[in-house]
Amino acid sequence: MKKFWLGSVALFASVLGGSALAADLGSPVYKAPPAPFVAPYSWTGCYIGGNVGGGWGDQSSSLAPGTDAPFWIPAFSAGAAPSAFSYNTEGVIGGGQIGCNYQTGSFVWGVEADFDGANITGSESISTAIAPFVPGTFSSSQKLDYLGTVRGRLGFTPADRWLVYATGGLAYGETKYNLNFAFPGTDDFQSISASNTSTGWTAGGGVEWAFWSNWSLRAEYLYVDLGDSTFTSVPSGRAANLASNLTEKFENKYNIVRLGLNYKFDWGAPVVSRY
Repeated sequence: MKKFWLGSVALFASVLGGSALAADLGSPVYKAPPAPFVAPYSWTGCYIGGNVGGGWGDQSSSLAPGTDAPFWIPAFSAGAAPSAFSYNTEGVIGGGQIGCNYQTGSFVWGVEADFDGANITGSESISTAIAPFVPGTFSSSQKLDYLGTVRGRLGFTPADRWLVYATGGLAYGETKYNLNFAFPGTDDFQSISASNTSTGWTAGGGVEWAFWSNWSLRAEYLYVDLGDSTFTSVPSGRAANLASNLTEKFENKYNIVRLGLNYKFDWGAPVVSRY
């Protein structure tokens, strides 16, 4: 009987000791799963978008007697005919772009083509006189109708979803040119009305922000040089003037600032989050 009670006491103490140990250990601890890994935004892929902005330029043109214009050489020598025009061109521009990028580390390489309609215009009018009683007017103007570029792009990503880039390449555009020369008192008139598609170069840079999913906004500056264009006037009026002409050489340089919106199509399967 004594052994029975001793065994019972030992069993009871063992149970109490196990319960105390369990209490000391506390309840089981469950660790939350790690936060999902979100891959950095990738600029790799092709995109399409639109843009709108404005352009301006300080244009100049030179005016001179043509090869068949000995009649007007004295007028230019005496300053009765202006030898140059200088005016500001300004206006709006807008259109679309398409391109592809490839990202390696923090660097992004790409190529882009765009085409924009434009209404960038400028003109100057100069009043003069061959003699005190023979007043005349010279006016010159030009208008950029459209602009296209094919450019390379090289950029880097200073922060996730941000791209800063430099760009440059081929530029082309159509410009309309006009000259009107009128001395009604002597029945002498000259005019130029021409349209020309020119090619040249462009360079600039921009910053782009991927603000949501595959959509991005950007601001971009381009300097565009489409070269010089020279035209010969068409005379009208009296017989002496019909045997003469003038030549005018126009500059064609612009500063372009645009805001753009792009949608990017990913190459291959998208990167998914992982644990």
